[in-house]
Amino acid sequence: MRDNFTARTTALLGKRVGYKCSIPHCRQTTSGPQEEPDGTVNIGVAAHITAASSGGPRYDPDLTAEQRKSAENGIWLYPKCSKLIDSDLFLYTVKRLRSWKAEAEELARIELETGVEDATTINRLVRIERLAPDLIKEMRADMDSSPLLREFVLLRRGWIYNPGAENLRYYYEDHENLDSLVQIMENLELVWDVSPGDIKKYRISEELADFLTPD
Repeated sequence: MRDNFTARTTALLGKRVGYKCSIPHCRQTTSGPQEEPDGTVNIGVAAHITAASSGGPRYDPDLTAEQRKSAENGIWLYPKCSKLIDSDLFLYTVKRLRSWKAEAEELARIELETGVEDATTINRLVRIERLAPDLIKEMRADMDSSPLLREFVLLRRGWIYNPGAENLRYYYEDHENLDSLVQIMENLELVWDVSPGDIKKYRISEELADFLTPD
């Protein structure tokens, strides 16, 4: 007996990733129009992360039938990728597939919120949010209240800083490894260094600003 996904679960898995393959180096679109004006084509596959039946790839005997056929146990894939993940169980582990699924859903969310569809840009934004969630959260709150500001400085509490123009401020005491996190942002071309002297000052790219203040 196979614990297959229902039609509703299959559709849910596809919609949650914008009907694009969840494997990061694929991201192939799997749905589009038929020649007939009221028809669609779907070539995507709702694949089981742990197998639908005993003996299958990554089968987990501890799961119940309901868990096995739930959306949590599914990942949306291009047909070739569906076959690929079952060809090397040491490479395509449950942990890796779950990570790719979460990333694909996050990419779909960012595409929806920002309108950005370039996969390279979105991957850079997803990466920095995963590496610096607390800093990005604070920056998002600051940009929400001051959406036109594009520069920030790194400070320690107690330092005297009187800039000629208003800047966002982030403190070393609030964020561990702050210099390293901002350096990664710079490496990803999301900010660039405009320090006038001893105080570290950065300008925010429009890509990052749009990510921080989605419409």
